[in-house]
Amino acid sequence: GTVENSVLFHSVIVEEGAKVSYSILMPGTVVKTGAVVEYTIVAENTVIGRNARVGAPPTADNQEDWGIAVIAQNLKVGDNATISPKAMITKNVKGGEEK
Repeated sequence: GTVENSVLFHSVIVEEGAKVSYSILMPGTVVKTGAVVEYTIVAENTVIGRNARVGAPPTADNQEDWGIAVIAQNLKVGDNATISPKAMITKNVKGGEEK
């Protein structure tokens, strides 16, 4: 995968085709193939599913609603799920779900 301007702790896995930018990934995080994680803090032992979209960069259009997304520990964000900027996720997110 591709990692830009981010902090990755030990035992983090970013699979082929995944992208992580401007984020902090705590130990044991797995970012599956095709997932995009931007401007997000991901706690320990959390799995970001295939083709999930987590967080987004700030733009002129989203300044009011923009913020860092935070994903709690030991969770699974399902395949194709979308997590909005500024979201605070404390429970598993099903595949295809938007939060």
